[in-house]
Amino acid sequence: MNRIKHYRGSLILLALYAIALVYFMYALPADAQIPIHWNAEGEIDGYTGKTGSALFGMGLSLGLFLLIYLMPYYSPKYRNHEARFERILPGLSFVLILFFALINVYSYIIAFYGSSIPINFIFVIMGLMFLFLGNLLPKVPRNFFIGIRTPWTLSDEENWHKTHRVGGYLFVISGVILTIKGILLVSMQTFQTVTSVIAFGLVLYPLLYSFLLFRRKGH
Repeated sequence: MNRIKHYRGSLILLALYAIALVYFMYALPADAQIPIHWNAEGEIDGYTGKTGSALFGMGLSLGLFLLIYLMPYYSPKYRNHEARFERILPGLSFVLILFFALINVYSYIIAFYGSSIPINFIFVIMGLMFLFLGNLLPKVPRNFFIGIRTPWTLSDEENWHKTHRVGGYLFVISGVILTIKGILLVSMQTFQTVTSVIAFGLVLYPLLYSFLLFRRKGH
């Protein structure tokens, strides 16, 4: 019971999120279309019904909470670094739920008011999430469920440490790019595409980096 107290922020956030979804469900017409996907230019290219969007959003948030909170019961590595995990997991749970809830709520706001908002919040929200994750990554102990999990990071402590340190820097840079991209609202399609490719390429590079470290060791 003492452990759940550290997650009260996540539980309060889930409750507020559920209240917001109930409000939108009643306020929007039955045939309302909710954005569910954006392309590299920040344009909406996928919609779903309000019920499907609510179920997916709440299901994802609850799933994330349970994945993080129940880690002591399924992770073989948890007991080896229990104190370190418990410094990280409550904050990680809160922020991930916050960002995914914000994306879902933003979708409902667009359904209400249209997409004429002068800032592309989808990129701002994702950018801030990457900034947070970039600061967190170097602190995550080696485990099978959270972090940059490749065959090479999981099999080698040094590879895990170096990959997460590099990944932390790249996530922060990617987050800055996406946040600025969302605020500037440059209409040039080339700019939108290139900045998205760079931002998400930086996030994916640590996967390749862990393999290069593995090969550098002569394997």
